[in-house]
Amino acid sequence: MKNLITFLFLTCFLNVFASPTVYSLKGTTDDEKWNGHKVQLYGISEITGLVALDSVLIEKNAFNLNGKVDSAGWYVVMIQKDDAKPLYKDFYMGGKLDCKVLKDNIQITGSDINNAYQAFEEKYTLITADLVKLNEFVKANPSDETAKKSFNAAYVTYLKTFRDLSIKTVVDNIGNPLGLHLFKAVLSSLEDEDLQTIFSKAGPEFMKDATVKAAIEKLAESMKVQIGSICPDLKMKSPDGAQISLSQFIGKGNYVLIDFWASWCSPCMKELPNVLECYKLYHPKGFDIVGVSLDEDATAWKGAIEKYQIPWHHMSDLAGWKCEAVTVFAFSGIPHTVLVDPKGIIVAKNLRGEELKAKLVELYK
Repeated sequence: MKNLITFLFLTCFLNVFASPTVYSLKGTTDDEKWNGHKVQLYGISEITGLVALDSVLIEKNAFNLNGKVDSAGWYVVMIQKDDAKPLYKDFYMGGKLDCKVLKDNIQITGSDINNAYQAFEEKYTLITADLVKLNEFVKANPSDETAKKSFNAAYVTYLKTFRDLSIKTVVDNIGNPLGLHLFKAVLSSLEDEDLQTIFSKAGPEFMKDATVKAAIEKLAESMKVQIGSICPDLKMKSPDGAQISLSQFIGKGNYVLIDFWASWCSPCMKELPNVLECYKLYHPKGFDIVGVSLDEDATAWKGAIEKYQIPWHHMSDLAGWKCEAVTVFAFSGIPHTVLVDPKGIIVAKNLRGEELKAKLVELYK
């Protein structure tokens, strides 16, 4: 989990400017084990991915990368480890930068953009520290239900804290390359109101980016399924191959939770015990759930339903992220939930963990 943000950032495109840029990356390490390892500098191409540009060996716990690149923008420095995945860090190229390899972590500072980026990553590490420990404990103790509930509650808190941190950092850097770079990386974690906050602060350069334009279009679609709107219909197949639709279950006098998930989605699986608990408590009172899967593999989808004994209605078009539901309900991350009232009106979205429980307590008193 600690490499989540760096991994996401590697999917972002290179923001380029017209003039060549001289760079100097001065590095130090805190452990002699790195001596003799190669430090590699890569550019990022939206067509070919990483492009090797320069390299140097670490000697006496230090190294220097000096040269010139065609343009300023986002680059990656990588150190290959002997028996594990390489260390890597993306950074904004330009001028004299300091690179430190500390406890299997690369830190790059020396410019306002990289300093702000490093501050963001340090805060991210802090808010994930307890979550990582809980996750490791749950993996080691899979039958500990109390630990699972603690993890689920901590995960919901983490999501909110991470969103707040991301929004603030994007807005604080909306006029420089970090704002757009970070926005692309965290986009799938942002809610509609987060996008509205960011777009209200953005200038024309930010708004003309292709990823931003796509997010604006999706936000417009999402506004059609806002709280207070009539829930749209979906027609898909059930696990046994029968044609079914949402309209068979919603607007029939009961509250219905539409749960968008997939068997390959780790956060979905971690949220599942909470949803199962809610279903067990409130289904006797009329509460119902329809699971809409973004799986592509029918065997994996049906296998997860059977393995975890998920008792509610299920539907899927087995189209993954090309699923019709993604377009109709305009979401970019799962798990995603939509709560519909007895008349078929959307009354809540993205309820998870304790928030879902609290809402059901409110509704069923």
